[in-house]
Order: sequence, then structure tokens, then C-alpha cells
Amino acid sequence: MKKAIITCRAGMGTSTMLTVQVRNVAKKKKWDLDVSHTSIDGIGSFNGDFIIALSDVADDLRAKEKKIPIVGIKNMMDQNEIEAKLAPLMNE
Repeated sequence: MKKAIITCRAGMGTSTMLTVQVRNVAKKKKWDLDVSHTSIDGIGSFNGDFIIALSDVADDLRAKEKKIPIVGIKNMMDQNEIEAKLAPLMNE
């Protein structure tokens, strides 16, 4: 099972909506993926496989975080984009 955390600046609205979309894609693709969400400040204790965020937040995280893959999503409502960006990580 892969483990991902979804983050946004506040850890409420955007990350919650993106979590729902990622779970929908994972269910459709039958991926074994455990997803949770938090604020950007809450990822320090995350011990999993990758981080998912909207592109602007992902860019900020990449500047600081070098140990874990970070997936940037431009349109959180676009399940095709989510699938395309997560597939390489899920198929490792």
C-alpha cells in the first residue's frame, strides 16, 4: 500500500476537495492508496510515499523538501490530470 498526504496552506478546503478527487481516482484505478490531508505545516511528521498539492503549493514545497516526491496538480477537478500524475508513482 502506498501512502500519500494532500496539503494546502490551511489544510481545510482545498486539501479536503483534492483528497476526495484523489480517492475517486484511486478507487476507479483500483490503486491501493491511503490518503490523508493536512495543512502545509503538518507535513513535517509525514512518513509516506509522496505529497500531493496544488501546483503553487507544490512549487513552494519542492524548494524546501528534497526527500520525498511532490506531485503538483493544476486543476483539482480534472481526474485525468490526477490519474496521469499519480500513475507513475503508483506503478513503481
